[in-house]
Amino acid sequence: MLDNLVGWKILVIILLPLIFLFRRPIKILYFDIFQSILKRRVEFNDRYGSALKYVGGIDISFIKNDNVNACISLVVLDLETLETVFSRNEMIRMTCEYIPGYLAFRETPHIAEILKTVKDKFPKFYPDVLIVDGNGRLHKKEFGLACQTGVTCDIPCIGVAKNLYQMDGCLRDEEHKSSIDKLKTPGDRFEIRNINKRRYRVCPEDDA
Repeated sequence: MLDNLVGWKILVIILLPLIFLFRRPIKILYFDIFQSILKRRVEFNDRYGSALKYVGGIDISFIKNDNVNACISLVVLDLETLETVFSRNEMIRMTCEYIPGYLAFRETPHIAEILKTVKDKFPKFYPDVLIVDGNGRLHKKEFGLACQTGVTCDIPCIGVAKNLYQMDGCLRDEEHKSSIDKLKTPGDRFEIRNINKRRYRVCPEDDA
């Protein structure tokens, strides 16, 4: 019994530093597996057709020089009148570090929480579609923040990113910058395609 106890102590002493040393690679491996599983649940069919009523937009903004404390904002518009019918802001505290390519694990839990609050307390204004400040399929696993939010919260999502996620032939090169410079008015847009010919739309920020 004593020998077994000593053996376990030695094992723990050896493993703890290794776990601490490789905690980030282990976390990324978990994230990769999780994304691969959830990706199978992404839907591309139209749930509503022309019956859409409310469209929501959600974003998380950080306090200057603070990567932990932030404000999450949800605004819901009537699609017909474009009037704001509901808005909610909450201060939140991030518990997951930011890792490029894995933003969803940092932000989705907070998005899910505020959506649940709206569904429970203000169901009348629950959005039919959610516009998310982040990528959807334009992602190294074709499963960015918008996709993970949609699957996790069971709500159709559109990913709208401020900057181009460079991958699979989608590059922020001179041709891309020149095309952006030509976007002058609402309705202007151009498309980019990756090496698999998948199309993505680029439009002015105020038209997104």
